[in-house]
Amino acid sequence: MERVKTIITDALSNTFVEALKAKRIDIYIVGGAIRDAFYGKNLKDFDFIVRENDFEKVLDFFEKSNLKYFFLNAKNFLLLRTIQSNYTFDFMKITNSVDNNLMLRDYTINAVCYSLSEKKFFYRTISLKDLENRVLRAVSPNSISQDPVRVLRGIRLAAAFDLSIDEDTKEQIKSAFFFLKSTKRERRREELKKILDLDVQSVLKVLEIFFPGKDFLFILKRTDLSGQFNKLDKEINMDFTYRDAFIVALFSHVLLDYPVLDILGLNRKEVEIANKIAGEKVEDNFDSLFSLFIRYRNICVPLAAALFSLEEKEAIKASKFFAECSKVKIDGSKLREKFNVEGKELGALKRQILEKECKKLYEKF
Repeated sequence: MERVKTIITDALSNTFVEALKAKRIDIYIVGGAIRDAFYGKNLKDFDFIVRENDFEKVLDFFEKSNLKYFFLNAKNFLLLRTIQSNYTFDFMKITNSVDNNLMLRDYTINAVCYSLSEKKFFYRTISLKDLENRVLRAVSPNSISQDPVRVLRGIRLAAAFDLSIDEDTKEQIKSAFFFLKSTKRERRREELKKILDLDVQSVLKVLEIFFPGKDFLFILKRTDLSGQFNKLDKEINMDFTYRDAFIVALFSHVLLDYPVLDILGLNRKEVEIANKIAGEKVEDNFDSLFSLFIRYRNICVPLAAALFSLEEKEAIKASKFFAECSKVKIDGSKLREKFNVEGKELGALKRQILEKECKKLYEKF
């Protein structure tokens, strides 16, 4: 664990945390950063626990240092967050002992704590063993049922770190799956986003444990194919792309017996686009492809729908067709002058000309 200690202290050395330590505030780093350092991953987030009186000192320090911060989850527990030096720092107030707090954690690989003031680790032996042996194990029999978002987190951790899953933990995850919807949508969505950032094959390997017999090869083939198309990286909103919606649509299709879109925490627009991608009936002919193209203002949904429905050769051809059609420009003002038409008549004429031009392009393919 000396290597882990060095990685963490080096990462924190040029941050405001050094100033907090100088004020003799007892700060304990817990969970993800220790796990990530152990496995050699880049550190992004730091979770700290501090006792009640020290929490007030941290808050006072932030105020006097003009550090921007905000509170999260104030109804359930007080958590203070600040983002500095490309890291996210969360401070949580605890009212019990450090050992008791570790028992409230989700998985044993996260139930490890390091005291910055004492310069020592706190953990149960099982936590270190599970880190070394790459085992995902719930801290207690109630760890996951107490917070069903831990279902998604467990899947993410197992995929990210190639963990085997303890048998009792498998049963806990299965039992809590349908209770996910009872948790805050934003928390589910945050875990989903982290899952979508992982290698798809690693995620599918974990999902096969919980959903045996499902056609995950369909997802793998389609996501591999989608990698050729950068247009899918266009954002639907600030952190969710058409590629994300495409992958979610694939999962929803394969796990048809499960309310995937209801439990993953997507907002209304994201669900709508995922449904459109999966719901469009795309065929390898001009009428089907042109009808799909004309219904959307950009080609992202038509492209994703074609990748979802068609075989590789036909999907690639469709993508080229959409790209070329999107370059066709119809000058409405010239048509208005030449044919003396307005409103619906002008719109119908523009569509007629666009269809004719796109038909020429289709015949080239």
